[in-house]
Formats: sequence, structure tokens, C-alpha cells
Amino acid sequence: MPFDLTPENAARFSRDASALVRGYIAAQNDVFKFSFMRALGLKKPDAAKAAADASPLLDKTHAMLEEVRELKLDANEPLGAFFMTMRPYLRALEEAMTFFINFCGKIDTAQKDQHSRYWKETYKADLLELQHKEQEYLKIGLELNEKWKALKGAQ
Repeated sequence: MPFDLTPENAARFSRDASALVRGYIAAQNDVFKFSFMRALGLKKPDAAKAAADASPLLDKTHAMLEEVRELKLDANEPLGAFFMTMRPYLRALEEAMTFFINFCGKIDTAQKDQHSRYWKETYKADLLELQHKEQEYLKIGLELNEKWKALKGAQ
């Protein structure tokens, strides 16, 4: 059952979405954040753990997207416009998370195979694709912030 369209519920929903993004970024940092230990080859990123950490976030993102899809929205109302922008944001975030989880699987497999050609053949393309998917949800996030400001201004 969809929730009531109120500014309070929009704020709660936004906080939940922000918490998902923070968790997702933390999972990414486990793989990509620079460390001297990694640079010296003394520690390898645990891509399988990062994928496992991101997986429940993906499930929560999907559940939130389903909640928004159930809402009856009016684009002429600030709340409606906000949640109409939330849909593509969550969809883009879901796509980025899915790609990241699959990417981590490829990294994990390549780390276990000393003869893997992955690093030379497709790693860079996969990394660029992940960056592209990240940019998509971030771009929609900027628009979502503008809708939030309009919503706050309409109160």
C-alpha cells in the first residue's frame, strides 16, 4: 500500500534514499579507495565483500522504487513532481548498483585467476561503464535536489 503524499513522508523517503547512497558509496570505497597497503601490493580489495555489502542495498532500492511506482502522482503539485523525479533516480541507482555488484564479481574472479586477461582486456571498459552509470544517477540527483527546494519553498 502506498504511503500518503506529505512533506514529512517525502523527507523520510529522501533520508532513506540518502542512507542507501551512503551505504553504496561505502561498499565502493572498499574496492576503489586508495590505500598505501594496496598500492604496495600488501592488501587486495575484497570485491566479494563489497558485492555482498551492496546486495541488500540493491534490494532496498528496488523496494523503494516499487513504493514510488504505486503512488498516484500529479506533476503539477510539488510533491508529485518530486516523486516523479525520484522514480528515475532510484531506477538509475538500481542500475548502477546492479552493474557494481556484477563488476565486483568479475574483479573477484580475476583476482583468483593469476592468468586472467580481464585486467588488460575489459577492466577499463567496465570501469568506464560504471562511471557512466554513476553519472546518470548523480545527474538525476541534482534535479531531485531542485525539486526538493521547490517543495520546501511551496510550504
